[in-house]
Amino acid sequence: MAVAVLACALVRCVDEPTEQRVRANAYLRAGEAHKALEEIDRGLSALPRDVPLLILRGKALFELERYGDARTAYEDAIVHAKALALEPRSLAEAHVGIAAVAMRQKDWQLARAKFAELVSINEHDADAHLNLSRVCLQLKEFDCAVPHAEAAGRIRGSSEEVLFTLGRIYTAAKKFDEANKTFAHIAELIPNAASSPYGLAIVAAQKGEFDVALAKLADAVNKKLPNPDRLSADPLLAPLLDDPRFKALVAKSQ
Repeated sequence: MAVAVLACALVRCVDEPTEQRVRANAYLRAGEAHKALEEIDRGLSALPRDVPLLILRGKALFELERYGDARTAYEDAIVHAKALALEPRSLAEAHVGIAAVAMRQKDWQLARAKFAELVSINEHDADAHLNLSRVCLQLKEFDCAVPHAEAAGRIRGSSEEVLFTLGRIYTAAKKFDEANKTFAHIAELIPNAASSPYGLAIVAAQKGEFDVALAKLADAVNKKLPNPDRLSADPLLAPLLDDPRFKALVAKSQ
């Protein structure tokens, strides 16, 4: 597919600057970020204020782990878009890009600000609410984490990812009844989902109900819990770390 797109660009199936973006996107999809960056920079040499090309530059630099340069490209895109009076929604990718850079650099306050900006651009964006809630959880700002996770749940309440994140946030905020109901609801929607018993296990662990927690964890493992080797790294399971039954379960799951 990438070869076909490039061939089309070579015979001028599209006009400038679309041609540069088509080629760069094709290279990015093919995992060739270096080539994408070369193509983007050729386009920007002629059109240095082209917002889509600047956003693509941020993506390519992010893939190359040049996070500072990626952030600069995204910020330049925002500056030029505002100067051109473009619609705020056209900047969503730039805000997401800066947030991704911030998370890689553990700049949680910047990530929080960018996801909040995305929510202000589109209050019906479940991903923006969900990501903002995760960052707020990282900052232990539960008065932010809980309502935004709930907002994501109202928008996309049948999503396992949304419900599981909401349940984790309820658990961390010590809202155990709400957490249990949320994790139980996953099982109603997806009967064999490992995330449901796993979620119930973290609630039980936080409440000090270790027998219940271990039984639910065993159920989650039997239901093919992804990455069971990471059980010991989950901070919400920390109360179980010294329990020999937990250690045995982790060893068995591996």
